[in-house]
Amino acid sequence: WDSKQGPCCTVEDFRIDLEGLPRSEWNKSAALVFATEYLRRHRGHQGENLTLEYVSQAWLTHVLALRTRYKDKQRDDFDRKEHKARNRRRQRKHELYTRRLQTAYEYKEIKDRAVVIVESLGQDGMSSDESDHEGHCGEATYHILDKDWRSKQVTSWLRMLDSLHLRLRYNGKWQATAGAWPHFRTTSLNESKGSPVQGLPIDFYCRNWYGAQNAFVKEQLQAKNQSGTLAIPSQYVK
Repeated sequence: WDSKQGPCCTVEDFRIDLEGLPRSEWNKSAALVFATEYLRRHRGHQGENLTLEYVSQAWLTHVLALRTRYKDKQRDDFDRKEHKARNRRRQRKHELYTRRLQTAYEYKEIKDRAVVIVESLGQDGMSSDESDHEGHCGEATYHILDKDWRSKQVTSWLRMLDSLHLRLRYNGKWQATAGAWPHFRTTSLNESKGSPVQGLPIDFYCRNWYGAQNAFVKEQLQAKNQSGTLAIPSQYVK
């Protein structure tokens, strides 16, 4: 809009700017349009001895209130969407933990080690993910948020359990068992912002990550110097 070409809007097509500043050039021009029309309609009425400047300033004050309510509603809508998205991510994380633990109990050759790994990590130790279209319809792809503190060996165990779960679903046949399928998750370069799980065996933590932490962080982690192998049995290695 070029102010040299005239007002920003007309009475018939009256518009204000709630995204910009309350006293932007657009809003000041719109205030003059409003004030001119207001005085035209109310001139001569008892008690209506108002000036163009007074009405314009009163309108701009009203715009400030409108903009505040508009921004508050936008913020509320965003917070509400974010809250729902967090709840969905938390639910997916819980389902992932439960599915992996149930799968661990199904294979006697690895059950003891697999159950310890999953239960030690707990739900917080599972990788969360982000949908490529959170809350929308259609088949979503979920991008895994990498936990830089977790060792690659532990992650390999979790990925193996995911693969074994699919094997259970097919039950050794072409016909899949009933029930909802796990959502499709793919790796990404994004990192999780969640805090590391405390009190794990020291080999559950990434060696490079752990070595880079200062004494205070290591004290908070309370890593356990427990012995145990994280090697996956050869028959389960792809």
